[in-house]
Amino acid sequence: MTDIRVVLGDDNVLVREGVRALLDATDGMEVVGVAEDAPSLIAAAEEHRPDVVVTDIKMPPLFRLEGIEAAHEIRGRHPDTGVVVLSAHDDEAYALALLGGGHSGLAYLLKDRLGEGDELARAIREVHAGGSLVDPTIAARLSGRKESRADDRELLDLMARGLGYAEMADELGSTQEAVDRRITETFTRLAAEVDRGASGAVRMLKELHAAVVDREASTRALREFVPSQVADRIGSTPMEPEELEATILFSDIRGFTTLSERLPPKQLGSLLATHLAAMAEVVLAHGGTIDKFAGDAVMAVFGAPDPVPDHAERALRCAMAMQARQAELNEGAELPLEMGIGVNTGVVIAGTVGGGGRLEYTVLGDPVNVAQRLQSVAGPGEVVASAGTMAAAPAVAAEPVGAQEVKGRREPVEVYRLTAR
Repeated sequence: MTDIRVVLGDDNVLVREGVRALLDATDGMEVVGVAEDAPSLIAAAEEHRPDVVVTDIKMPPLFRLEGIEAAHEIRGRHPDTGVVVLSAHDDEAYALALLGGGHSGLAYLLKDRLGEGDELARAIREVHAGGSLVDPTIAARLSGRKESRADDRELLDLMARGLGYAEMADELGSTQEAVDRRITETFTRLAAEVDRGASGAVRMLKELHAAVVDREASTRALREFVPSQVADRIGSTPMEPEELEATILFSDIRGFTTLSERLPPKQLGSLLATHLAAMAEVVLAHGGTIDKFAGDAVMAVFGAPDPVPDHAERALRCAMAMQARQAELNEGAELPLEMGIGVNTGVVIAGTVGGGGRLEYTVLGDPVNVAQRLQSVAGPGEVVASAGTMAAAPAVAAEPVGAQEVKGRREPVEVYRLTAR
């Protein structure tokens, strides 16, 4: 039997590579392409002409319903390509937005299902065969609505049990084609109720966007990278820009470009995902905030948005712990990684930026640029810091490296190399 060819789209490299590994370990599945935003997902579907596309519900550029919009566009361009939308949102309005347009070959699956056996593989096989699938949690909720028609409830109850088209056809004494027609009609009708604002219908999709995607989902995403109290503060409302002193940390894998040319994408992605996840854990353990992942680089902030007096020492001890954690990962590894880390302290502008439904907390200013340049000065396994950072953390041992020319600055920067203590 020929493998089902899959294109996978998700902006989070950890999620994307995790799903890729799951599918690669599943008999009859082959990942032939990946994408990190909606435009590249559509382009990948055009290039590879896969049997199925698996996509996150929201991705760049706007982090709204790009996955659903891409699903509709891909189905329109390639009617034989099924689409599975993976979502962290268990509100039925999202499923209706996907399935309410009167099309088959679509599935809405909650990400929580990924750890439950072969649920994703089952969804892929269902849409590959031209059927549709809705997560049992969503189907059960729709079935329980007071105004649901008896025939709708019968069909939704079967979906809530996790049955596929063939099993539903057996239960109903019908054909798979008839089941497909009933499912299409049911979700088209339910979606129309949202548009009409019928009594008891799920919330209007635009209101759902504002309340769920723009705030709650942003907060959930933030919780992966910042302390919970910081996520609550950022997620609740935009934070006005403010000046404050903070310490910035940049790490970068040495020789990663050469490594990426040697390794197959699957192996490279797995290696990078392991590294980034480990570094994120160390940063959070030291009270830092992940500002961004940029390829193999990590930018972390200490002392913002909530000021702490020892942000410089926290950042330096975090940097040393990151090097120690990577050394642990390298033990027995076929391809050990080495990284350099730069740390700098100064007054930055901190606050939330962005629009279109996505807010990001970030810091800007010359101290950020210097930290990034210092990272390039560090050798493999080294941590270097500016004189200002070391002055703010006298308990951390370091040796002077001397004045270093830093790109973009007229004056050289006094640099110190941390020593083990």
